[in-house]
Amino acid sequence: MSDDPPRPPFSQRLEQARSFDSFVQRHRQPLERYFRRRGATREEAEDLTQGVFLKLLDKVRLEGTVADGYVFAAAASVFVDHRRAVAVRPSAGLAVALDEQLACEAPLPDRIVEDRETLRVIRKKIRDLPSKLSRAFILHRFDQLSQAEISRRMNVSVSSVEKYIAAALETLRHPMAGGDDE
Repeated sequence: MSDDPPRPPFSQRLEQARSFDSFVQRHRQPLERYFRRRGATREEAEDLTQGVFLKLLDKVRLEGTVADGYVFAAAASVFVDHRRAVAVRPSAGLAVALDEQLACEAPLPDRIVEDRETLRVIRKKIRDLPSKLSRAFILHRFDQLSQAEISRRMNVSVSSVEKYIAAALETLRHPMAGGDDE
């Protein structure tokens, strides 16, 4: 057996929940305005208001209601605690700005090695393609010619060019497969 007091019946807990919901609805906007007038952002005001409700939840459960004056005394206390915490820790905005300034856009060395190896394998696979596939692929991807232009240059149908490019793409889709060594 535990030493916890017995829980009140469901109907009583339901009435307490309804009562607290009514309390929240009545005080939410005035509390958010209170915090906004003191310089809090909209998001901070919402968070601070939640903090007040958490602080008052037990009092409301025990007494059923809380005087409006007590609500705003609790709000003042929550706001002071918030300002102290903000003064102690660096602002999130400053930390993000510093991170952005210090961030290096260059890829990491291991990524460079991986990318070079992938490129080496792709080049080898392009060289190993049958000549028509290789030529159609290079003209399409690197010279950026349309399939109609490629068909005229290679003296084949557009349908053949489509098939060549599709076959080349299928072969190159998984460049690291097969463990090709050069």
